[in-house]
Amino acid sequence: MSRTAYITERERKNYQRKVRRQREIHRIFILAGITFVLVLAFTLSYHALLAHANTGLQDISYKYYTSIQIQPGDTLWELADRYADSEHYDSHAQYMEEVIRMNHLSGERVYAGDYLILPYYSDEFIQ
Repeated sequence: MSRTAYITERERKNYQRKVRRQREIHRIFILAGITFVLVLAFTLSYHALLAHANTGLQDISYKYYTSIQIQPGDTLWELADRYADSEHYDSHAQYMEEVIRMNHLSGERVYAGDYLILPYYSDEFIQ
């Protein structure tokens, strides 16, 4: 008696489903791997661009403070003209507000002989 191997239609369909599921799982793992690699590549590229952008040869300004004695005829507007720059302050009024706040002044009025602390910016680093 010869043994002939045959499979039923049901077994054939089960086998085909099993192969399809394995292919689907394999495809999901490949897509997940590709997605992970792309996310990692974009993240590293983004951080590399940020690091490069922050290391340019930009002018670095340092904020310093100086103490001055008010001379007759000096006003906060004149001091703002002398010490405030448009790169760090939007207006002379903004600079004056900072000076008033720093020196605990009640208004814009200053008197000859008084001392004020004034902020200013410089590109030089002073140790």
